[in-house]
Amino acid sequence: MDEEEGQLSTTFPQPPPFYKHFTSQNLERLKEFQESASSKSKEGSFNGSLGLASPRLLDLPPELRYLVPPEPPADGKYRCFGLPQNINETLPSLQEIGIEQLYPSPPVSSSDSEGLGSEWTLDRAFYLKKMAKSILLNFLELVGVLSINPAQFGEKIDHLKTLFVNSHHLINEYRPHQARETLILMMEDQLEKKRAEVEGIKRMKQKIDDVLAGLAKNALELADVMDAENTRSQSPDEQRKEDQRRMWHVLNEELGI
Repeated sequence: MDEEEGQLSTTFPQPPPFYKHFTSQNLERLKEFQESASSKSKEGSFNGSLGLASPRLLDLPPELRYLVPPEPPADGKYRCFGLPQNINETLPSLQEIGIEQLYPSPPVSSSDSEGLGSEWTLDRAFYLKKMAKSILLNFLELVGVLSINPAQFGEKIDHLKTLFVNSHHLINEYRPHQARETLILMMEDQLEKKRAEVEGIKRMKQKIDDVLAGLAKNALELADVMDAENTRSQSPDEQRKEDQRRMWHVLNEELGI
């Protein structure tokens, strides 16, 4: 009895102890191992961004081996909390789970309905609204049944279960569309950030060009002022000789001498 009272119980299991190895320092060390291995061999023992082939996995320190993700299971199945799961999980139909389907299914291709499969679409929002109203009505009827004859509650419970499962199934059919839209939004957000960075670089370049143009203008003005001061400080003979030297320099440039 004392042992049972001394045992600790939690709602969720504790994380595995190797989570402590997932640090920035270990990631940097693993990256160094990857770069050194790829430089030694063109074939490389590393596959992917953080993957390693099994022969080289044992060459890593123990604390870095946990950072290498395992290969996907060959049979496409894994276990989570002791339950088998499929990597490519598909949504089972209501018929497969033994529930009555309350909304129409897409038409089967035949001679009568050929070509309708690609054009036919299900208005899920319409049926979801109808089921929501039916759930409210059946709940009110269940309350009435419980107040008059509680022993007959089973039928209404079954009706509510069928309605809830159908609604949940219709909502789950939106999951692929939701995943695509989420990915589109993420890509658009990244694109906007890249465009903002490019615009910022262009604005900074324009500012630098303006600063350099201003500096060049100031340098020319300063040179003109210095030339004027040198000219004023020279005697008439020195100024005449300087003009002659400039003229000969221009002639030499024009004649290519």
